[in-house]
Amino acid sequence: MFHLRRPGAPRFAAALLAPLLAMLLTAGPASADSGVTPDIVSGPSINLNVVRSMQYREDSVEPDLMPADASAAEPGDFVFAMEETGRNEVYLRTFMPLVEALKIAFPERRVIVRRIPSRGFAEVVRTEKIPFAVATAGTMVTLMDEAAALPLAACERFGSDGEGPDEDASGAAGGLLVVKAERDDLGSLESLKGARIAVESSVSFGPWQWLAGRLLSEGLDPEKFFSSAVWRPHDLPEVLNTVYTGGAEAGLISLCTYERLVVEGSIDPTAFRPAAVLEGTPGACRSSTPVFVDWTLGYLPTAESSAVRRVAAVAFSMPAIDGWRWGTRVDLSAVRNLMEALHWGPYAYLDEQTVMGFVRRHAQFFIFFAILFCFVTFHAVRSRYLVRVRTRDLVAALAERDRMEEAARVSREQLSAVERVGLLSQMSSMFAHELKQPLSSLSNYIGGLKLWNSRRNATDADRELAAGALNAMAEETARITSIVNRVRGYAKRSTEPLKPVDWTAVIRRAVMIVMRHDTRRVPILVAPGACLAADEADDRVSTVLGDALELELLTINLIRNAAHASSERSDGFVSVSLAREDSGFVLHVTDNGPKLTPEGFARLTGYGDSVKQEGLGIGLSICRGIADRHGGVLRFYQLPTEGICAEVVIEAYEGDGTGTDTEEADDARKGENDK
Repeated sequence: MFHLRRPGAPRFAAALLAPLLAMLLTAGPASADSGVTPDIVSGPSINLNVVRSMQYREDSVEPDLMPADASAAEPGDFVFAMEETGRNEVYLRTFMPLVEALKIAFPERRVIVRRIPSRGFAEVVRTEKIPFAVATAGTMVTLMDEAAALPLAACERFGSDGEGPDEDASGAAGGLLVVKAERDDLGSLESLKGARIAVESSVSFGPWQWLAGRLLSEGLDPEKFFSSAVWRPHDLPEVLNTVYTGGAEAGLISLCTYERLVVEGSIDPTAFRPAAVLEGTPGACRSSTPVFVDWTLGYLPTAESSAVRRVAAVAFSMPAIDGWRWGTRVDLSAVRNLMEALHWGPYAYLDEQTVMGFVRRHAQFFIFFAILFCFVTFHAVRSRYLVRVRTRDLVAALAERDRMEEAARVSREQLSAVERVGLLSQMSSMFAHELKQPLSSLSNYIGGLKLWNSRRNATDADRELAAGALNAMAEETARITSIVNRVRGYAKRSTEPLKPVDWTAVIRRAVMIVMRHDTRRVPILVAPGACLAADEADDRVSTVLGDALELELLTINLIRNAAHASSERSDGFVSVSLAREDSGFVLHVTDNGPKLTPEGFARLTGYGDSVKQEGLGIGLSICRGIADRHGGVLRFYQLPTEGICAEVVIEAYEGDGTGTDTEEADDARKGENDK
């Protein structure tokens, strides 16, 4: 037998609607002599007799139980926030009559209702500054703490005779535990310890919290008293169905629901019976929990005083409907104390002040750290084992390394002797290579002087030309002397200490020498940049720690090689640039000569093999050695279509020196030659 009669569900809704609809549809119009009581508080006169008799029009009852007009509020409108809990009883009993009464009392004003879910209700009301709110007692307490709301009225039960309120009429909310009638072992609260309980899954403060309040008052732990809670979408019929089918030993339903269902015939009274009933519960309905304030009507500080007075006047003058009415006794202290004891709503922060509450609130983080701790412990144990294994291997590897290092040391000593012999050979080649050009220049100058001497008709221009030739011969002689001394120093393994040198001036001098003496002349273009400028007078000092003569030889060789490579073309040219990058200076010498084969480009990084037919293959070796001595790097890049770019990078000198003057360097070389 199915004891919860589903066909009775429409009868339950009809039972709620019938008294209200009968009152709305059968009430006659107000008599002409009905008393009009002036509202001295709000200003306009209100016909309180009409309000009390609730003279509604037929079309005022809306089938969806919601005012249709939900547009933006205007000044003077009554705007309400209605907590949406999935139940329409409070709306039918009190709130909808209040809405209709406001429409009758103030026909020129609109009544706008916002139905907002329980979760986030206070946040929405506070954010949107809705002036009036109708909510459960727990939500109203939260609204009072978060939005400074003030309670105005509470929904209370009225006497069965309709003439006066029940004792403690403000206590209109509670919960009743019901069990199957055949379960004789279940009756008292103690008999339900460890039982499964079916509860309506509502996010609002309701029967489940009220039952927890009773358990706390009797010194019991609400979280451990029941074995489990079976959450159902609604108390009717899901909670009772769960109890009847054995899904739970007991079910928790709202106050007066059981009595109402029995009276309406919607439930078989022989199938269920109340359990753990509290003695002395006010009113005719039995309750297993303390009785608290039910739905409340409140207002926010943003509400106009005149609107508050109007709403209060209408609410308190309304007659009782189906045993319910708006009352003035709004004592939420018991609800607030229970919320504080349960750490609910605005008091949830109290969980942080207890160890278990803190653990429960941050359970996911503790689980994460526990897993992390286990992983770290496992990793530590595994790492210690691997360290022992690897240590043995490392000891053996270190012994092998020491043996190989000793063998490498012997090999390096042997290689050093071979390198010394090779260095002497390289210096000899360098001597022959570098002296060729200045000796050729001296021969040219000497031939010119012989020609001039044979003419014997010297003019001032001739004498000036002879003086220039003699000066050039002196410079070339000084260069020969310096080169010879440098080769002797290499052979003796003694070199001049490096000094601050202006690399910009060295490059300018190298360009001039190549343009003056190189037979394969191509345009040598200076790419203006941070150091070299279009005009020599605008050059900027680029100080490096080096040897002016060696840097000059390095630059001359690079420019000369580039000029020879591009001389095969009619539009050949060489580009020279010097720039500062990070902590060093970068020299680029670029030509537009023919593209080299991979083998030819590979020879640029080798020794003893020239890419030129007449070359000895040691020019780039000399350049590479000079770059190494200056702590620099010499690189070559093959351009995509044609030509080669030679790059030399030498670290900038950041000391007190600002560079070595060219004339002083020449004087030093001359003095060295005289010695």
